[in-house]
Amino acid sequence: MMKESPKVMETKERIKDAFFELYKDQKIEKISIKEITDKAQLNRGTFYVYYKDIYDLLDQAEDEIIQELLAKLKGTIGLLLFQDHDNFSIKPALQLFIKHSKYLKILLGSNGDPNFTHKLKSIVIQSVKEMIEASPHAKKKNLDYIMEYVSSAQLGLLSYWLRKDMELDIDEFEVIMKRINLNGPLSYLRSED
Repeated sequence: MMKESPKVMETKERIKDAFFELYKDQKIEKISIKEITDKAQLNRGTFYVYYKDIYDLLDQAEDEIIQELLAKLKGTIGLLLFQDHDNFSIKPALQLFIKHSKYLKILLGSNGDPNFTHKLKSIVIQSVKEMIEASPHAKKKNLDYIMEYVSSAQLGLLSYWLRKDMELDIDEFEVIMKRINLNGPLSYLRSED
């Protein structure tokens, strides 16, 4: 894939920002391309250079976020599953959530795309399952149930953190996620600190 020029990237970002600003407050069916281009201070033709319609814009924005998250998660998950648990960090993945927080808050919010959550979970589950199934050491019994539980819990906790405007700093949130992931929620609740 050819790298986009800075001007193209800036134009697409303006369109995406305008769309998400509108999407924050209204359902996608109510948003017009004219509203997006007016807000982005571009003409309708410019929109159509990059997108077929509003749903194409949404799909491209979602896919961009998912692919970037997936790239970071693969390294993190590999370390978590097969290496020293004390020396792994989920901070790179959390930093991506922060980077995309203005979009993720909307996508995971009340007006957001219900398919986004499903798409994100499905892609993450499939990637993690491939890693686990390739490992001779990982337990594979009831893997579908475990993956559903873990992915729902992770996405739920990350969504909650976003809804709370990331009131916990990244280091504190990382500690909570790591402890819950490694020891389970009941152990975390019983811990002294």
